[in-house]
Amino acid sequence: MTFRQNAVRTVAVSAATAAIALVTNAVAAADVPPRTPGIMGDDIVQLDNSGPCNGAIHVDFETSAARPGNLSVLLTPRGSFGASPACATSIQVDWINGIAPFTHTLRVPVDNGPTRVDVPTGGGVSLVNVSNFPLRALAISSYVLVP
Repeated sequence: MTFRQNAVRTVAVSAATAAIALVTNAVAAADVPPRTPGIMGDDIVQLDNSGPCNGAIHVDFETSAARPGNLSVLLTPRGSFGASPACATSIQVDWINGIAPFTHTLRVPVDNGPTRVDVPTGGGVSLVNVSNFPLRALAISSYVLVP
C-alpha cells in the first residue's frame, strides 16, 4: 500500500470516528422537542396571587434519544410558589396520544424548587397539558412531538 493510500485511509477512519462521536453525543444529550406554542405562554400562573406564595412555575419539555417514547416535564418555580414546603403545590400532567387515545394523568408535588416529571407518552404527537391542582391557575397546553 502506498503512502497516499495509507494517508487517505487514516483520514477516512478519523473522519468516521469523529462523526460517530458527534452522533453519540447528540443522541445522549437531552433535546427540546418540537411543539406548538402555548397560548398562555410557558408559565403556570395562579389566578389568586394574594397570599404569601406568589410567582409562576415555568414549564419546559425535554426528550432524549436514549429514552425513546418518554417526555420530561421540567417545573421551575419563579417565586415562592412551589419553592418550599410552606408554598407547596401539586402539579397535574395530562396527555393524550394516538397510541391510547384517552387521557392519562400524573400528579406530583412541587415543594422544593425545580422538579422533573418523566411522562411515558410513547412516540409521536401527544397533547400535553400541565396544570396546578387543585388551585385555580392558568395551565400550559401544547402538542409535543416525542421521538
